[in-house]
Parts: sequence; C-alpha cells; structure tokens
Amino acid sequence: MKTIFKLVIYFIVFVLSLLILLPKQGAYNLLEKELAKKDIVISDEIRDEKLFALNIIDSKLYYQGIEVANTSNVSISSFLLFSEIKIKDVKLLDSFKTMAPSPISNLSIKHSVLEYDKINIKGDGLFGELLGHIDLINRIVSIELIPSKTMKSSYSKLLRNFRLKDGRYMYEYKF
Repeated sequence: MKTIFKLVIYFIVFVLSLLILLPKQGAYNLLEKELAKKDIVISDEIRDEKLFALNIIDSKLYYQGIEVANTSNVSISSFLLFSEIKIKDVKLLDSFKTMAPSPISNLSIKHSVLEYDKINIKGDGLFGELLGHIDLINRIVSIELIPSKTMKSSYSKLLRNFRLKDGRYMYEYKF
C-alpha cells in the first residue's frame, strides 16, 4: 500500500513540475512565428510569466503591416486537461471601427482534452454577447451572437452576414 501511495505522490509531483517548468515563452514565440506566416504580427508587448500562465500586456496587432488593434491583457494558461486564452480590452483603431464594434471587453478561447475536436469561444463587448465553437474535425466555425442595441443600429451591414433565428444571429464558416 505504501508503494502505491508513493507512486501516486511521485506522479503528482512530476505532473506539477512539468506544468510549472513548461517553456511558456518558447511556446509563445512559436505562436508568433506561425502568425507571421499569415502576415499577422504582435508587437510592443510586455511578457509576464507566471507559475501556470503567460500574460501579455499592452500588445499591438498588425495585419499586413497595418496596425489593426490594441489589447490591454492577454492571459495564456495551460493545464493538463485544458488550455485557455483570455483576452481583455481589445480596441480597434478608429479606421476599423466602421467595420466592427469596438471595444471588445472579454474574449475567452478554451480547448479541452476531453473535447479534443472543439474549441469554445465566448465574448462580450459593445457588440453584445458572442458564443461559439470551432469544430476541428469538420473545420467549421459556428458563432451565435446576441447583439446589443448599438450593434443593431450601427452595424446592420455586418449583421447581414448572420442568419436570424429566435432573436439570435447565427453564423457558420467552413475553412
């Protein structure tokens, strides 16, 4: 009985050590390289590595060399069974505010090993509330939007891309 207890304790210590010592900066650098292939650059960020998370503070997002948005805080957490990215205060630049509402208060992206084929998305902001998921096997992005009054009045062109169903706007995209 004592040997089984010791093995369980060793396993728990090993897993916790692995999570704590995981190279978070290296994983973030790899993410930046992959985004650069799509002409997306994240710059001017301050990186703050915590015990189980990596925080990126005050970053600027560029697409094809044009500054698109600023974020105040991005937190990337990874545990054994799930990973989560929390993005707070995304502000689009003035030239892009006519295409989409800004600011986005919170955006959460979660992936779980238990649901390996889906990535869940949840967000809220000036646009209203957004729920969605990405089906990795069928390669479909499904988004459900509960628009705010501002979204309905000022961004009706954007809402035309959505299907109206029971007061909620649905959007699907295959990639």
